[in-house]
Amino acid sequence: MAGTGVFEEIIDGDVFKYYVDGEWRKSSSGKSVSIVNPSTRKTQYKVQACTQEEVNKMMELAKAAQKAWAKTPLWKRAELLHKRRRYSRSTRRPSQSVS
Repeated sequence: MAGTGVFEEIIDGDVFKYYVDGEWRKSSSGKSVSIVNPSTRKTQYKVQACTQEEVNKMMELAKAAQKAWAKTPLWKRAELLHKRRRYSRSTRRPSQSVS
């Protein structure tokens, strides 16, 4: 499952990259983890097996983002969430509709 088209940026060979700090990245570990469907016991896809340093960096960035979000006034947070919802609805394909 090599990444092509829109997936080219997020798949490296047959392994999904991880997303942090605004970009898709490959782990420096060079390892991956298989995600298995429990009903079929078949590998659905593979994801990066990040190093402890990469996980620590992700956590630091998440904490910083949360602090910034917490300082954002409630009305602004609501405005941003509504804007995101409108965007999601406008780009939804028919197969993604929820009845």
